[in-house]
Amino acid sequence: MKSRELLVRATNELSGRRIDNPNLEAEVLLRHVLGLQRETFFASLDEDLTADRETLVLELVTQRASGTPLAYLTGHREFFGLDFVVNPSVLIPRQETELLVEKVLELAKHHTGEALTVVDVGTGAGAIAVAIACNAPAAAVVATDVDPEALNVAAENCRKHGVADRVRLEQGDLLEPIVSPVDIVVSNPPYLTSKDMAFAPPEVKREPAVALYGGDDGLDVIRRLLRQLPSKLKAGGSAFIEIDPLQLEDVVKLAGEVFPNAGVSFERDLLGLARVVVIAT
Repeated sequence: MKSRELLVRATNELSGRRIDNPNLEAEVLLRHVLGLQRETFFASLDEDLTADRETLVLELVTQRASGTPLAYLTGHREFFGLDFVVNPSVLIPRQETELLVEKVLELAKHHTGEALTVVDVGTGAGAIAVAIACNAPAAAVVATDVDPEALNVAAENCRKHGVADRVRLEQGDLLEPIVSPVDIVVSNPPYLTSKDMAFAPPEVKREPAVALYGGDDGLDVIRRLLRQLPSKLKAGGSAFIEIDPLQLEDVVKLAGEVFPNAGVSFERDLLGLARVVVIAT
């Protein structure tokens, strides 16, 4: 079978499976198996495939059609212009989370004095921590996660992007591994509600629940994180926490209760939705 024919077959099999762009995903899977960049791929559509490669593509298409996330099948996901290794032990980085990195980097530009200290809480694949380390070379970054398997993936991504010497990985619950107060705490915590989890698409349900589920109202982990913050954040420090836009009022109220004298604000994502709560002490 030629690549063109397999691309059509794969696209047809993915169509109607709640997949937004079956043609693009079929292309990504085919290019992944062939090891080709997009330009080279389209120039080779009339080449014959080996039986082994054809079988592998069809196996991946079947897995994708059954709800396995595309990033788990290819083992990669782009975030903040960087390529990250991912597997089913970590949450797949999302575009909206890039806002967290942008806000930390904005603050880093104006930081003077001692080296900036940043903690990425619940690092997963290490996307936030690595992106910050790559773009703020003077920053000392710590990344925490309760799951040792997630930390193994984060370690691989630190090595991949040459920041293993500047990102310290610590296993533990939220901020518990942090001994000395830091300048910045950044986190994309689990914030899906019980209802969110029940009605989530099949591919979301394949991601680790510990990285998604935030309790009945989605705020269990955020509450614990906020309670830990006062002893872990320097005076004049800042915290950036990703939220569901529908949680804005509740999270701002919770943050105000923990930090009555701090400035509590929020930042909007590219869709204009409240995505990040900011605490400035």
